[in-house]
Formats: sequence, structure tokens, C-alpha cells
Amino acid sequence: MDIKFVTASCFAALMILSGMGLSGCGNKAPEVSALEQLKAEQAKAYPILLQKIAEGVWVHTSTYTFPGGNVVPSNGLVVDDGEGLILVDTAWGELATQVLLDTLKAETGKEVTKLVITNHQNDRLAGVDILERKGVSVFTHPDTPSLSASKNTPTPDTTVAALKEAGARTKSGPIEIGYPGPGHTADNLVVYVPSAKILFGGGLVRGKGQQGLGNITDADLKAWPKSLNWTKQTYGTARLVVPGHGQGAGIDLIDNTLGMLAAKINADAEAEKEKKKAKKKTK
Repeated sequence: MDIKFVTASCFAALMILSGMGLSGCGNKAPEVSALEQLKAEQAKAYPILLQKIAEGVWVHTSTYTFPGGNVVPSNGLVVDDGEGLILVDTAWGELATQVLLDTLKAETGKEVTKLVITNHQNDRLAGVDILERKGVSVFTHPDTPSLSASKNTPTPDTTVAALKEAGARTKSGPIEIGYPGPGHTADNLVVYVPSAKILFGGGLVRGKGQQGLGNITDADLKAWPKSLNWTKQTYGTARLVVPGHGQGAGIDLIDNTLGMLAAKINADAEAEKEKKKAKKKTK
């Protein structure tokens, strides 16, 4: 099943249009409070796309604009947990995360009560401080706080000791959290929703149509294939895989990512051979 995630800019346009309704008395707009106006301005500046992909499951997409104007969308997951919601990864930024929380409250009538952070990079946890101030329970790999602190990025206060070793799994309400082992990062987690057969692969899995591995600054290229194979073996019945970036698709996203890794590893090996040959010639 293919899911095309609409760009956040398109969603922003929809939000603006929906907010332009006129009152019944001529063209006079209804009065709004300063807080409502601020929220509207924030939503316009930090648009969030919320897309329902199954009963009680949504994908949230935010964007980040890098210096130079490169805009990169980032996906997370939302799962209904009865009285509250489970948020898998924050939006990409504190203000964007607040807009996400407001959007979820407006759409579902529920508050986020649990947060799963799938790795220590900023696109996964930029809004963690907002959620912790609200008393939300945070689930991370045990190494995530130290890894995020080393980069001076927002740092979670709590971890899940049971997720320390590769192949570890733990459940929380309607989801299962798994640690495949190092890959895109040393601490990358995946989240599975058994009732809907939806797997959130995060940074471990590349999106449909993507040609490269993305940011591999923190990657373990040698361990990554093993972690992907574990994920496929453990959650191979998933009908939909949601990546951290790009479009979702079936379990074949894992195979596609394995292919990219093989190409990268082979290219690096060839480059190293050529480097050694050139070094010998200079002697």
C-alpha cells in the first residue's frame, strides 16, 4: 500500500483557506483572542500535516528549512491509546511540536500522554522539552540522552533499560517498540502497531523513491544491514512501512534500503582499493 504524504506547504495553504470563512454580517471577521491569533500565526509559520492511515493511527509530517532554502519533510506517527495518544517522534522544532499538539487536540479531542523517540537526531526529538514539561512519559533507547547531549540538542530525561541490547522489544499499550541494533544511528528504534500492521521505520528505513541513504554522519554502515534484516524478520507481516522521511510503502522499503547500503558499501570498498593502488604508485 502506497501512502503519498502531502507536502507541508500544501497543508499550510489548506489551513489558511479554511481560516478565511466570513461571518454572517457582511465581511466583518469574528474577533479572536490574542492567544488564538498567536496559535494561528504559529500554525501558518510551522505547518503540520496530519494524515489518518488506519483506525486510530496517523502520520504527522513537519518540515525544516536548512540554510540555503532546502526544505526537508520529516514523518512521525500518532497512535490512539484510549484516554490519550502515543506520539512517535516530535515535530522538527519546538514551535512545530506545539502546533502538532494543538492540531492533535483539535482533531482527536485527546492529549499526548506518551512519547517514543526513535533516535537522538534533531528531526526526531526537537520538541521533547515541551512534552516533558507537560508530564508526558518518554520512551527512548538508553544511549539516546548521552548521544543527544553530546550534540547540544534537546535531551530526554528518561530511557527504557529493556531496549539496550540489539533485538530487544517492549510493549506499551497498542504498540511494540523494537531495537534492531545500530544502523542509521547507534540508537535507532522502530515502532510496530500490530492491530493495523503498521511499522514505523524511522531513520532506519528510506522512503519510497529515495535514491540515497540521507544523513549518514551517525551511521554504522556495517551493522545497518543486519538491523534491517532483523526488522524484516520480526515485522515482516507489516502491510505499511512509514519511513522517517519520504513516502511510505510496503515491506519492500527495507529491501530497497538494503540495496542502497550494498551499493554504498561496494562503492566505498572500490574507492579504498583505488586509493591503495595510487599510494603504491607514488612510492
